[in-house]
Amino acid sequence: MIDTVAQPLSEVISKLEHSNCKYNITITKPSRTQFHLEETLYVIRQRLNADGIVNLVVAAKMGKEVF
Repeated sequence: MIDTVAQPLSEVISKLEHSNCKYNITITKPSRTQFHLEETLYVIRQRLNADGIVNLVVAAKMGKEVF
């Protein structure tokens, strides 16, 4: 399995599609809206199912708190 953690999602998708791997993406974000989020998503967790599908959990980098 390809190691994808801490890489931008766009690069990971390219690698997985090039390898003909099936994947699912789940986006997570903070419950508070006071954090500024960058647009680029990064893989923070990967898991391979028994059926060969790669499950990715992705999140945006958080900036400084906005008050």
